[in-house]
Amino acid sequence: MAGPIIRTYKGGSVIYMEKDRADDIYVLQSGRVVLTYRSPDGKNEIREDVKIGEFFGVKSALGRFPREETAQVIGGANVLVFKMSDFEVFVAQKTHLILKMMKVFSSQLRQIHSKVREQLGQFGEARSPSFELMNVAEVYHKLRNYEHAVYAYSKYLEHYPEGNYVSRAKELLNLAKRNSMFPTNMPELVYEPEKRILAQNPSSVPTTSINVNKQLAEMYQKAETFFQSNTYQEAKIIYKNLSELKELKSPEEEKLVADATYKYGICLNMQQEWDTAYEVFSAYVKKYPKGEKIKDSLFQLAFISQSKGEGEKAIMLYKKVLSMPPEDDEFSKKATQKIAELKG
Repeated sequence: MAGPIIRTYKGGSVIYMEKDRADDIYVLQSGRVVLTYRSPDGKNEIREDVKIGEFFGVKSALGRFPREETAQVIGGANVLVFKMSDFEVFVAQKTHLILKMMKVFSSQLRQIHSKVREQLGQFGEARSPSFELMNVAEVYHKLRNYEHAVYAYSKYLEHYPEGNYVSRAKELLNLAKRNSMFPTNMPELVYEPEKRILAQNPSSVPTTSINVNKQLAEMYQKAETFFQSNTYQEAKIIYKNLSELKELKSPEEEKLVADATYKYGICLNMQQEWDTAYEVFSAYVKKYPKGEKIKDSLFQLAFISQSKGEGEKAIMLYKKVLSMPPEDDEFSKKATQKIAELKG
């Protein structure tokens, strides 16, 4: 067996294009690779970062069908490349990789299945987008963020003029327009026609402690749901709103807001809103100098500077990343590589 080979790509290189035919399978060793593909309904372009150590190009290679996405290198990358025969031998010896891939593929299939059912108007056991939109609107309203509540209620009425919650949305919209609080006697929003509510994943909420306002935790959960499905625009709005909250009542709430601030910056990066993203990560560094994401935020600042062609500034920031412990983590390795790239 010849075994895999390592290829080094420069920034802007395209590893493969959508509809290409090939049986190579890739593993990202270092750098950044972004996969770009269309949503199942064909309406939106989705961009997804490949994580270090993650396989990509697997489905099309195994299924012998054209690539479903375009894989492009951002800023340079080292990639391990397997031929199909080498990959089959490699993965056969590592059962945990097979299980991991099955989980990833199952998750992707569930997302596609949900989108298809949505297009057909068959929501089945999953909560519908109309319910989620209405729920987000009410969270904003309860937090007295009337501007965002009005926007979400209006969007619900625009997209679901015959939906289950039209009367409720109209009543609450009128209240929100007058900056009136969410009525205490309003019955709880219940999903229709299926009454059973799917359990939330607690790991995606920073804390479910009694020291965190329930509405804040719910709001963060909504943003995480959007973020994990690569719906960055919707996630960005909620993270931004959380990042601007004042009068926090506990360290847990402060941590939630700090996490939301960081995720807000990531959403901006994913949409290439470099200037605003730079402001957000700078604010995180100043406000949370001991925050969990401080090193990551500095790396993001360096990456943004590099993306904008500000090489010297990027090198200075990457050096700051290297000055922070631990010395051998992924960010330090990436920063070292980036400095080498920038110095030529």
